[in-house]
Amino acid sequence: MTGQDDALAQQESAVSSVSLDGCIYSISAYPQPNVTPTVYDVKLFRQPIPTCVYGYGSVTLGTSVVYEPTRSVAGNALGIAASYTKKSSLSGSAPITLSVHHVDPATLTVIRSSGLGVFMGMGNIVSENVAIAADGTTVTVSGSKTGVISGESGSGSHYTASYPDFFTSTTPPTIMAFP
Repeated sequence: MTGQDDALAQQESAVSSVSLDGCIYSISAYPQPNVTPTVYDVKLFRQPIPTCVYGYGSVTLGTSVVYEPTRSVAGNALGIAASYTKKSSLSGSAPITLSVHHVDPATLTVIRSSGLGVFMGMGNIVSENVAIAADGTTVTVSGSKTGVISGESGSGSHYTASYPDFFTSTTPPTIMAFP
């Protein structure tokens, strides 16, 4: 399997919706209408289903220029973790970076935002998949990359960023790289 195939497989396996407290939350990317070059809005939606006491809602988490973001979402009683890749500029040399957000499921307010990028912009975060560890408080984001993420240990084309106490602190992640 090539690196590109691996990144595509991770993108396809990333979870784009989660059920929490009778509600379904989904993360999507939509091109802004009548904007050239294409700019994608990354949005988290709360679906209007009968079991959801909060009703319909949405929040824009960010944007990506030209590049359609990979995206995923996870949730538990402490909140929703949403992540996506993005490109901030039309420039061909602009890197693809990662954004991770803690969102309140009731209000859809973004409580915490964090980002990761390759050191000096000399590479890209190619894919991501957010998950909540068995302890219920640690959020992990895993995927593939080119280059070295600032602060990583190890080496290779894959990474896992672990955010301890993600929903209750602003502790930075521990980043491990591997082949």
